[in-house]
Amino acid sequence: MQHAAGAADAPVLVLRKPGLRADRNEALRYLGYPRGAQAEGLVEARLDRAFGELAGRVQPRGMYALYPVARVEKERLELAGGAAFRGRIGEFLGGAHRAAVFIATAGPEIVAMAEQALRGGDRLGGLVYDALGSALAEAMVEALVEDLHLRLAPGEALTMRYSPGYCGIPLREQRKIFRLLDASQIGVGLLPTLIMHPVKSVSGVIGIGPEDGVRAYGNPCDRCPVTDCRMRR
Repeated sequence: MQHAAGAADAPVLVLRKPGLRADRNEALRYLGYPRGAQAEGLVEARLDRAFGELAGRVQPRGMYALYPVARVEKERLELAGGAAFRGRIGEFLGGAHRAAVFIATAGPEIVAMAEQALRGGDRLGGLVYDALGSALAEAMVEALVEDLHLRLAPGEALTMRYSPGYCGIPLREQRKIFRLLDASQIGVGLLPTLIMHPVKSVSGVIGIGPEDGVRAYGNPCDRCPVTDCRMRR
């Protein structure tokens, strides 16, 4: 673990997880299989091969900074220092008194492997590497969440994580995360299109607050009418 200074002088924690392994079921979900479904033997075999090829070649990493919450309104979350996020984030993080702003990435290596497979005519391999990249980025976020759990005070809990572009939070809010964190420390950049590079990266905000308060605000997926969404939690 490495400590660094963030854009707003909040302590930033950088985690590197070279041995991190993607969740197989999560990879299958990104390939389009519902949880619990059995994939075809060809897909399972290609996934096994890809897992072996990833060993020692990918470098997942992530970072986060903790900020006191200055004010919460239904569609606005203001952090100490003045940074304010707009959208339904205020509705979902209403019970939080601190917030962790984070960026996580699977790294560029797996993106390159997917592109190379596709260029070589290995379409299934390209799809498998792409799915593993998404699953690995999610696994890196979970590693950050685990680290956050270790820093909770008695009686505190974490909200779900909220990423720009989901749950009514505009994608343009991504810029604010990149102003708060020097993502170059983990090799991540933000393109003018607001897409992150490497593409297998995730950014967002996680609230921290009293267990009862966090539980009261609940899971935004419970309020969403899109019941067949593969990202539903």
